[in-house]
Amino acid sequence: MGKILRRPVNRWLAKQSMIADTPFVDPAAIEGLGDLQRHWRVIQTEAMHLIDTREVIPPLGEISPDHRRIARTAAWKSFFFQGYGFRSDANCARCPHTAELIDRVPGVVVAFFSIMEPGTHVPLHRGLTKAWLNCHLPLMVPDSDKRCEIEVAGTGAQWREGKWLVFDETYPHEVWNDTDQLRVVLFLQVRRPMRPAGRLASQLIYQGVRMSSFVQDARRAIGAR
Repeated sequence: MGKILRRPVNRWLAKQSMIADTPFVDPAAIEGLGDLQRHWRVIQTEAMHLIDTREVIPPLGEISPDHRRIARTAAWKSFFFQGYGFRSDANCARCPHTAELIDRVPGVVVAFFSIMEPGTHVPLHRGLTKAWLNCHLPLMVPDSDKRCEIEVAGTGAQWREGKWLVFDETYPHEVWNDTDQLRVVLFLQVRRPMRPAGRLASQLIYQGVRMSSFVQDARRAIGAR
């Protein structure tokens, strides 16, 4: 039912948006990102402490069975802090400064470290709703001439350490790390700035997704509560 309604609902949400309906979004339009960016080195340090033991960080496809189509191997790992109001206390305790900084950003839906091993490819796909936006804060970006980028609606973009990259996941997008190095970003989904009717609809979507098996399977997988 969600897939059937996705297109008309997203067209309506686009009209409710207080920012442009474009594939890429100016990070300055999202409250709280600027403050978090000023502390990106602190976040980078905590992320780097996880790297040597990353074999115990679960692949995204293992955490969320719904993502297995685009996360078919163990090469894309996810260290979750929170999602849809559920929180991994154990992971937050391992990266306390990062967890505290995430809590300062209004409207966070999902937050995790996205770790892509060398040779990772995420095939073309699109997300569920315009109710929220995907925000990447790059922490480790390969220094290589080989391809490491995201393409959204046919336009490619490279990550730059310490600089936000924000995009609308409802546009088709694809990711490559063809290098021999890790790519690590802090991944946030945050609520899109909306007019009152759009905010109400976004809250209803949030509650519906929160109670779905999509989220509940992931919650149980990481022991969040």
